[in-house]
Amino acid sequence: MNSTILIFTDRFPYGRSESFFEEEIKYICNSFPTVIIMPFERGTIPEIRSLPQNAIVLNPPYNNSKSKAEIIIKGIFNSSQLIPFIREGFSCGAWKSAKRLKIWFTHLFVTRKLISLIRNKELTKLLSDADIAYFYWGLRWSQIIPFLPIGLSPQIAVRFHGSDLYEHLNSGYIPWRKQQINRINSCIAVSEAGKNYLLTRYGIPPEKIFLSRIGTPDCGINPYEKSDVVRIVSCSNIVPVKRVELIAIALKNLNIKIEWIHFGEGPLKKKVINEASGLPANISWRLAGELKHDELYNFYRNVSIDLFINVSSSEGVPVSVMEALSFGIPVIATDAGGTSEIVSEKCGKIIPVNFQPEFLAETIKTLIKSDNYMALRKGARQVWEEKCREDKVYPEFIEHLKKL
Repeated sequence: MNSTILIFTDRFPYGRSESFFEEEIKYICNSFPTVIIMPFERGTIPEIRSLPQNAIVLNPPYNNSKSKAEIIIKGIFNSSQLIPFIREGFSCGAWKSAKRLKIWFTHLFVTRKLISLIRNKELTKLLSDADIAYFYWGLRWSQIIPFLPIGLSPQIAVRFHGSDLYEHLNSGYIPWRKQQINRINSCIAVSEAGKNYLLTRYGIPPEKIFLSRIGTPDCGINPYEKSDVVRIVSCSNIVPVKRVELIAIALKNLNIKIEWIHFGEGPLKKKVINEASGLPANISWRLAGELKHDELYNFYRNVSIDLFINVSSSEGVPVSVMEALSFGIPVIATDAGGTSEIVSEKCGKIIPVNFQPEFLAETIKTLIKSDNYMALRKGARQVWEEKCREDKVYPEFIEHLKKL
């Protein structure tokens, strides 16, 4: 029987990132007597979220991976060999573009530091004592997999999302990817699109790939009340891939009364404010900042919402969309990654990734005025019930892990 699982995360449980892992870890802790969590970094928010008693959190190797000084210093001053990295860089043509070269350098510094933990026996001891090593992302921590000593006992599972899976989102270059794939016992895909990519891109046998979407909890139904004002919500980090400013640009094309609320923070906040500041008087808007999960769910439980919008250029399967569907909120989303697996005419509308703002505006108006609108709300909840319920997807995932 599997008793110890070693989990590699980016920041969890530090700060508020990887909030969608908060529910999964509860199921893992209920199923494994010993759960050890090894974050990659602390990040900028020092708080540690509440965890089950059998979860142990180890000190991460990095304080803040956005600190170039920390990355360079820790990447240089360690005992790991340089030659394998130089060979890999030449064989994969890392010099062919500035972006590829930057990826290679970052990988060189970061992975050398992580490998040094193996050489110092710290990480090797943890892996030797674990039954399962579960890497929550296909980048960063999991890039040490090719360098793990042969003969270590744990079964290796890696969850692949979007940005950590698709090579075209990484300038066509993910160092050591084939060597990494060869050492993995189970590749966990969060979408059918991701599963198909793993099959076709890397030729992984189907039995080594397990489809397991990220699940969300049942927190009730949104209390919808029809109003003269259409309330639209979006929720994401304000970063380039999420393209939040496009929502503001699209809203300029509408002459109906709209209230737009965005939840999330990020470096492009000023860009969104600049676009939103030019909205006409019939559009009110608010950047509500980053909320804790419970606070966001309370909002969905208590405030009538007409539509949820996601305009990402790339996705795995967006958890923010799953959450909206769980409350019975119709969704308009771009056809990115596996989004179309949960958004359809049954619960909203899929639009092209490269949509025109006028098209998004017209889609909003069409859905709001549709005679079928209430059916969309019912359909949203049904889709979530079928595909995204945490009490369905996570027990299935745990059973898979225990069979490794």
